[in-house]
Amino acid sequence: MIKRLVSVLALSLAVAPAQLSAQGSALVGVWSVSFAAGMRNEGGVETPIMQSGSLKITAEGDSLVVVMTMLPPPGMAPRPASRMAALASATPAVFVLTSQAKLNMNGEEMTRTATSTFSLKASGDSLSGTLTRVIEGIDFPSSPMPVTGTRSKG
Repeated sequence: MIKRLVSVLALSLAVAPAQLSAQGSALVGVWSVSFAAGMRNEGGVETPIMQSGSLKITAEGDSLVVVMTMLPPPGMAPRPASRMAALASATPAVFVLTSQAKLNMNGEEMTRTATSTFSLKASGDSLSGTLTRVIEGIDFPSSPMPVTGTRSKG
């Protein structure tokens, strides 16, 4: 009986720091965010396609879970909310989202798999980080783009 109690206590102590780390993360909360969701290249001139919306970040066990709801860029249809997760102990927290991207290249429309990697950290009521996007089959440099945000009140 005592051996089993010691085993349970040891397991609890091993798991507790990870759970506390997720619950105590500065990222937990609702954030209003803005970032470049893509790039438009017309005649060799690149223009970022800006997007804004919200991130609801919750702690679940040793993880941080994000529900991302974005406002669509002008002229585009709204997209359903996306869900991502990251280890709470990582700084910055790294969230990866795989989605389908619709592209128009020289009048040819195509759909490709896009992988978006968000690296995020919080300081008080400010959120900062980067977004790196890779699109399958498209060879273009993908420099990290800034992500900024503020904690929503209420």
